[in-house]
Amino acid sequence: MTVLSHVPKSVCSLLTVLALSVALGAFLPTPSHAQEAEKTVVVHIGQYSNDLHSATMGVSLAHKMQEAGAQVTIFVDREAVRMGEQGQPLLTYGDSDLDTLLSNYLDGGGSVLVCPHCAELGGVEPSELRDGFEMGTQESITELFMNADTVVDY
Repeated sequence: MTVLSHVPKSVCSLLTVLALSVALGAFLPTPSHAQEAEKTVVVHIGQYSNDLHSATMGVSLAHKMQEAGAQVTIFVDREAVRMGEQGQPLLTYGDSDLDTLLSNYLDGGGSVLVCPHCAELGGVEPSELRDGFEMGTQESITELFMNADTVVDY
C-alpha cells in the first residue's frame, strides 16, 4: 500500500470493498439469474359448482403460471374436491370450459392435490379420482405449502 500512502485510510477501505464487490460479482447471481429460477406456486381452490367462476379462474391462472415457467400444484379442498371425482361432470362457466382448462394444465405437467378430510366428508374415495388428481396426506399438504414461493387462493 505504499502507492496509496497519501490516500486516507477510509478511502482505502472503500476501494477494498469496491474491489471485492467487483471480484465477487462474477460469482453471485444477477437479478436475471434470480428471475430464471423456477418458482413453486400453489393455487388453492375451495369451491366448484357453487362458485364455478372461482374454480375456472383458479385452473386458468394455474395453467398460465405454468406456461410462464412456474412449478404449479393445484390444491383442492371443501366443495372443490368434487372436481377430482371421475363421475362428476366438469362444467362450463361462460366461455371457460373447465374440462379443457384442466386438461391443458394437466397435459403441461401440472398436478392436483386433494384434501383427504374434505374428500371423505364429500364421499369422494381415492379410487374415484381422475387422472392427475392425488389424495393428499397431512404431511404432503404441509410440505406443499411450506415449500411454496407463492400461494394463490380462489
